[in-house]
Formats: sequence, C-alpha cells, structure tokens
Amino acid sequence: MFMMAVAVILLSILLAGCTSSNGVGNIYLLSLEYTTTSPSIKMGSAQVSSLIVQAVHNVSHTGNGTALEVRAGYRGLCMTHGDSERVCSPSARVLASLLRAEEVTTSSGETITPDPLNLVMIANDFREKIVFDGILFIVIALCAICLLLLSTIPGFHDNGHGVEEAPFPQRPAVIGAVLAGWFAFGFSLVSILWQHINSGSTASMTGILTYGTVSGHVGGAAMALGWIAVALLGIVALGLYVMNAAIELLRGLVSDVQPLNREDGDSDETGYL
Repeated sequence: MFMMAVAVILLSILLAGCTSSNGVGNIYLLSLEYTTTSPSIKMGSAQVSSLIVQAVHNVSHTGNGTALEVRAGYRGLCMTHGDSERVCSPSARVLASLLRAEEVTTSSGETITPDPLNLVMIANDFREKIVFDGILFIVIALCAICLLLLSTIPGFHDNGHGVEEAPFPQRPAVIGAVLAGWFAFGFSLVSILWQHINSGSTASMTGILTYGTVSGHVGGAAMALGWIAVALLGIVALGLYVMNAAIELLRGLVSDVQPLNREDGDSDETGYL
C-alpha cells in the first residue's frame, strides 16, 4: 500500500508540472529554446533547395539573437526570456501576450519579436495535440480503488490463546485489488512510454525542421518521476498476485484440514490464517 501511495504522489507531481513558477516549473515534458545561429547558412549534401533554409534563417534572426526557452507540461507552459524570471501559466495566450508586449519596432520599420518562430505555439500544440494525460488520471483512480479494497482485508489479532490469527479476506475484494493493480500498472506503462517517445520525437523533429535554429530537450525529471511510478506499480502488481496465490493456497490447505477437525470435534480455526 505504501508503494502504491508513493506512485500516486509521483504521478500527481508529474501532472502538476509547469502549472506554477515554483519547483514544479522544473518538471516538464519538452523544452524548446533558440540556439545561437551563425551568419552563414550551411547546406547539406541531400538538400535540393535552399529557399526554406534561407526563410527560416531570416525569420529566426528577426529576434535579434533572442534567448527564449519554453517548457511544456501536461497542464501548463513555462517561459524564460533572457535574464527575466520564469513565468508559468496553463494558458498559452497569457505567455504570448507577454511576449507581444516586448516587441520593438526599429527606425527602419522592422519589428523585433522575442519569439520569431512561435515556440510558445509549438509547445502548446505539443501539449494539446500530442500528449494525453487522461490515462494517468485513470491510473490514479485505479490505485485509489485498489487501496480501498486492500483496506477491507482484515489484519491479524490474538485469539485469546496466545496465537495470532486472521480470517480469510473476501475473495471478490482480493481479486478486485489484483485486477486494479495490474490495470494500473499496464495503463501507466503505456502512458509513460507514450510520453517518453512523443517528447523525444518532438524534440528531434523540431530541431530538424527548423534547421538547427531551435533545440529541443526531453525533461529528465518528468521522465524519472514517470518511470519510477511505473516500477513501483509493477512491484505492487506482482506483490498482489503473489498475495492472492498464497491466500488461495492456504484456503485450499484449510479446506483439506476441515474434515479432520470435524472428526476431532475441534473447528475453532476453520477459515483463519
């Protein structure tokens, strides 16, 4: 029960990543930031046209070497611009309005924007269209059901003769706890694997499609929280299976001893561990 409770806490922290500017701002799935681009454009041997490369290069330089990092979590976004403090919000519009307020128009009429390639929009699209947090809420609900069913299992007590004994738990409660534990483990494994693959793929493709102008990074803290929770739920699911098998074995042994107890006129321990 303790391991499952810890797993629920870790998943809750993961879901709360990037919702505020305090410590949870460091728990993110994907980070996008502008890299220092060189004045010259490097052409690869497989590139047929340089038009898109030139366009991206020109657009990125309208930020005048902007230092912007955008982090995406399940429920919010965080932004760090230059030396300013990190700002987090569940709404991408709030962050975009802050960046628009920092736009500067030069004497030649050119507008210098802090986010020329719309990293805030890309991070928000990643959060809304690629990752999905609904499975993690299902996992937390299954863990709650499992903990509730486990709490109905009676504990050991003294029978008055100096012997610790406990009645057999209800079979539906044990089977329900085992099923809830295994489904929680399976759903969490699928969700965290999906999260890791999507974050890594998006980080790589963003760098490729922007020709190195933007670099993407996978959030190590978020991945660690997710995989630790999966490992804990796997241990719990295995432990529940072993517990159920042990109870069924003891139940069978007690049922075999019952006829002998009846013959001896002693049936006090029938149905007890």
